[in-house]
Amino acid sequence: MSQSTPAPTPSRANYGFALYLGSYTAFGMYLIWAVVPDDALNSVGLTYWPQKYWAIAVPVHLLVTLALFAFCIYPAINLTLTPPMNDNRIITDEFAVKQDSVKFRDKGIPPVCDLPLADVCRHLYMVDED
Repeated sequence: MSQSTPAPTPSRANYGFALYLGSYTAFGMYLIWAVVPDDALNSVGLTYWPQKYWAIAVPVHLLVTLALFAFCIYPAINLTLTPPMNDNRIITDEFAVKQDSVKFRDKGIPPVCDLPLADVCRHLYMVDED
């Protein structure tokens, strides 16, 4: 069976189970470290633990970083990848029918064609696009 399919295989099941057990073990250790008083941990023989400050500080820093990425950095990356307004890639493609190649009739409905962006802006917003 191909490894590129998402179908469950025995090795993926083993890795998934190990990840499941490891994540619950790490979360349990975090909860014990964050909730149980230092005196109780020292009496059991666990003497070296980071300060309780980090039990709150690390998740808060991670959430702030995630929010900063989601609301600032990711949209900024998308804006830098967007072509400028005067770039033809945002208004036309290889199937576009140019207005100058369409022959207009004296009467009736004109044939379908792609309108230039400057004409659309002039009609809708009374703005000249340069």
